[in-house]
Amino acid sequence: MIQSYFRRFSRLWLRAAAMVMALITFLAPVFMAGPAQARSFQDILDSGELRVCFAPIHPSVVQAEPEDCREDCRFSGPAFDAARAFTDFLGDSVTMRALRIDWDEQFFSDQGRTDRDAEYVPALLDSGRCDLYPNNLTRNAWRLQKMDIVTMFTNRMMVLVNAESGQTIRGPSELGGKIAVVEKDTSYHTWLQDRNQTIFVNEPVDIRLQPTADGLNNLAQGKADFTVIDADAAFWIIRNQFPDLIMAFPVGSMEEVGWGIRKESPELRQALQDFFDQQRAGRDSALNATWNRHFGMNLNQFISLLGSMQD
Repeated sequence: MIQSYFRRFSRLWLRAAAMVMALITFLAPVFMAGPAQARSFQDILDSGELRVCFAPIHPSVVQAEPEDCREDCRFSGPAFDAARAFTDFLGDSVTMRALRIDWDEQFFSDQGRTDRDAEYVPALLDSGRCDLYPNNLTRNAWRLQKMDIVTMFTNRMMVLVNAESGQTIRGPSELGGKIAVVEKDTSYHTWLQDRNQTIFVNEPVDIRLQPTADGLNNLAQGKADFTVIDADAAFWIIRNQFPDLIMAFPVGSMEEVGWGIRKESPELRQALQDFFDQQRAGRDSALNATWNRHFGMNLNQFISLLGSMQD
């Protein structure tokens, strides 16, 4: 009986030991890897790698191919060209590592979602996976709770309509009750939500959240009445993609647009500010050349043109 007891005990002990070893094997990579760390400007310089996260919301900002790529992407567009110029500005010892992310991932907490009312560092910035979002982010209150946005230029939102809806939408007051297509968590989405809670509360805009490319296609096909988009993107869209769409009128106030970084990154902020100041001042700078190539005007000409527009 004693031998039988010890045999049973040995089998149970060996089974328990195997389970413990399996658990240790499973968890070991997690503990050995250690916690991910946000990176300082000095870390970027020491590593020789600037981690740039592109959100290809629309080709007027940046484009990634193939469509579903993540790390092995071929990027093109204004934001990619500008980020490459900034990398060159940092010196020959720094190279750019480009990563594709979805638009709303820029704002995700470590819970994998965006909480507009909460103050936190977005997970991609906090982990050091991304150093920089060069995706033309509008500086608004809920984003500034999560990151710093260094201003590149001032911008304004434009209402785009098709030929049919242009006959009934002639001013901001006529947007109520119409169908709008915008991308989730963009400044356009925020602006429309704010208007639905105030001036359009009795006749709200029907906001349909779609990827920007899909929304523009639906607008061009008459499946929506309008979209709201930044003026630089509006110029690009009519110049390069949908010449039959119409820039109806500007809405909202002049806004600052720029690149997102962690709040506790004063040296990176200063480097970006120096880069933008230098590039705007140089008529033949890389940034002005990028704007001429993609928008048919340099950055300063765009800012002046936008400033001359009246409501």
